[in-house]
Amino acid sequence: MKRLLIVTLLFFLVSSSVIATEINVNTKVESVTIYHSGALVTRISLDNLKPGINELIFKNLSSKIVLNSLKVSNKEVTVLNKSILRKMTNEEFHQLLDRKENLNKQMALIEIKYNEVGFVSKVEDLEKMTAFYSDKILQIKKELREIEKSIEQEKKLENIDLKNEDAAILKLIVSVDGKLKEPFKIQYVCGGIGWSPSYEIVVESSAEKAIEIKYLAKVMSQTGEDWENITINLSSSFPLELPTELPVSKSPWVLAGGGQINNFQSSNELKEQQNQIEKLEGVDYLELSVPSFLKMRELKNKYSIKSNSTVFTFPIQTANLPANFYYYGFPNIDPEVYLVAQVTGWNEFGFVDGIANIMFAGNNIGKSVIKFSESRDTLLLPIGKDNSVFMRRTEIADQKYFKVTNFGKKQKTTLAYQFELKNNNSFPIQFEMVDQVPISQTKSAEVEIENISNGKFNSETGEVKWNLDLKPSQSVDKKLIFTIDMDANYRYYKVSKSASYRTVSAPSF
Repeated sequence: MKRLLIVTLLFFLVSSSVIATEINVNTKVESVTIYHSGALVTRISLDNLKPGINELIFKNLSSKIVLNSLKVSNKEVTVLNKSILRKMTNEEFHQLLDRKENLNKQMALIEIKYNEVGFVSKVEDLEKMTAFYSDKILQIKKELREIEKSIEQEKKLENIDLKNEDAAILKLIVSVDGKLKEPFKIQYVCGGIGWSPSYEIVVESSAEKAIEIKYLAKVMSQTGEDWENITINLSSSFPLELPTELPVSKSPWVLAGGGQINNFQSSNELKEQQNQIEKLEGVDYLELSVPSFLKMRELKNKYSIKSNSTVFTFPIQTANLPANFYYYGFPNIDPEVYLVAQVTGWNEFGFVDGIANIMFAGNNIGKSVIKFSESRDTLLLPIGKDNSVFMRRTEIADQKYFKVTNFGKKQKTTLAYQFELKNNNSFPIQFEMVDQVPISQTKSAEVEIENISNGKFNSETGEVKWNLDLKPSQSVDKKLIFTIDMDANYRYYKVSKSASYRTVSAPSF
């Protein structure tokens, strides 16, 4: 009974392709949801479909359609078969012809060799040689038939005008049960497209209590489809996720040594689904951290996207957020002073990790990677170097401080540093300065803190931190003095100062 049903179905499909009414369907894109890799395209058509079997031809659709994602929304339409036909490039077609020529030459050489007089000298070798050459000939003939089929198919497509090499023809064989109640609509996922988050951060002055963040989307398309005046949605989910797949544990929850917890292993099924989507050619991909519950965003206006590898930039939204600014310095490592913004209220906007271009006081500071995923309520955002605050760290030359004393096998070394700070701004500022002293992990060496000028000392990291409020034009001096008591065979190493020169990439005009 099952065999009869299968035979009947096969006969129905074969016969339906013969009697199907061929229709060139004109569609327009209603909306597109773009993912970080891939897009979901919704198309509609006002063409009438006749009841019965129809062969629908869609020209200039993407050659990177994931066929098993294609769906027809109309209840009256059942998809019986679907296929993508892509025209070859001139290079691909010539390679096909070259392969055909090479196989024909192989066949001719085999026939000449096989027909040579005395080719097989022993009767017992005849059976082996006959089997070998028969298999070889069958293999070549099979490949030639496949090439001929491809050439024949390409000749059928020769007169069909497609917009670019990534465009293709979609063929659907459908069964239509009566008149359609709504316009014919199809949806499919295609590759060759993706969007990346980008930001423009504008800070007018550190005296203000606000920061402007422009959230942008950069999109590149190699789908083969040109979209004109469409609604664009942006999503950070996965286009081939299975909404009906229940969350289940793939492995037991195991407590590892040292209190470490092994998280549940994620299924490889999702990764396999993502591999069905073709990525952009010539583009590097970064691993992004996105919020677990991130709503899809619809861009306010309608836009056009060309499939020509151009990077299009679209505005998502602009946020003016409250921010407190403070200055930061670690003079033992870097003599420069940095401006830092403490931004709140950002987590209401669903920002995704991305690259930000920072503008400060009308100047382009440069680009920085913003890790929203690593922040909690307050986002610490380095704005850049700011020379409006003077900072200098020097060794105190007074022998009273800087000295080395030997006691038998013991050696005492006292190090003393002075810090000079001045606020050159016309408004009060907060300043956080950090330095460090060595920490000992052996009984043969001890460190004694003598003077940190009311700084806070962290015994685990050796860091000394000063949090200062500086009025306009106010100057402050701080000291850091400590003694290292250690065996004579121990050595300490100072942190080297920043080099006077550094390497940069510059154009060679």
